[in-house]
Amino acid sequence: MTNLALFSNEIPFIAYGNSHLVVLCISLLLLALILIASKKLCTEKNLFIGRCIAIILALSVVVYTIFEIALGRFTIADDLPLSLCNLFALVAPFALWYPKHKYFEPIYFLVMAGTFQAIVTPDLYFDYPAYEFFKYWITHVGLVLLMIHYMVCFALYPTAKGILKTFGWLNVYVVVLLPINYLLDANYFYLIEKPLNPSVLDFFGPWPVYILVAEILVMGFFAIAMIPVFLAKKFVSASKS
Repeated sequence: MTNLALFSNEIPFIAYGNSHLVVLCISLLLLALILIASKKLCTEKNLFIGRCIAIILALSVVVYTIFEIALGRFTIADDLPLSLCNLFALVAPFALWYPKHKYFEPIYFLVMAGTFQAIVTPDLYFDYPAYEFFKYWITHVGLVLLMIHYMVCFALYPTAKGILKTFGWLNVYVVVLLPINYLLDANYFYLIEKPLNPSVLDFFGPWPVYILVAEILVMGFFAIAMIPVFLAKKFVSASKS
């Protein structure tokens, strides 16, 4: 089975190479389709689309884990769904089955501040057609699209007050992950070291300085994540007029 290209890890991923650019183009196309659907389809159909995206996200994590186990590549130090992207993808059908603001808001800020960064500066090692490639982009692009879809279709607009709440929950999660990382000799949430591939953390200094800097800057990223909220409100207002 490992001879199949889908299960091969021989082709290294290159940021902004051909496959990355194709993914970005497809992502923009899907975003346009979601915005069109929000105007053309009824609430029930848009909810069906959102639920389908959520199920696909969860399945991508489950299938990836099954492949890792079947191929003998699964390790608890790397493959538990403890990064926020994998965690949100896995719980998306449960947390977002119904469009509720209290669940959507913190997920929105963390996805737009973190998952979006993972699209711009991917921490990906294997290129197309490896299954890791598909799983990575399905979860990351899918989460961002799902946030925009829910926000536009169901008027789930995050607030400035939600930034503080999300920051609090984020730090609770960091505190929980620290002992888990040490016990498992893992690096979930990059609390032990930076990712090997270039990322925005490279500009924040060595460990543990980059964690402290990220703590400060994450509030700025949350604030920037309000820009799509303002744009979504204008888009919805324009579509109704």
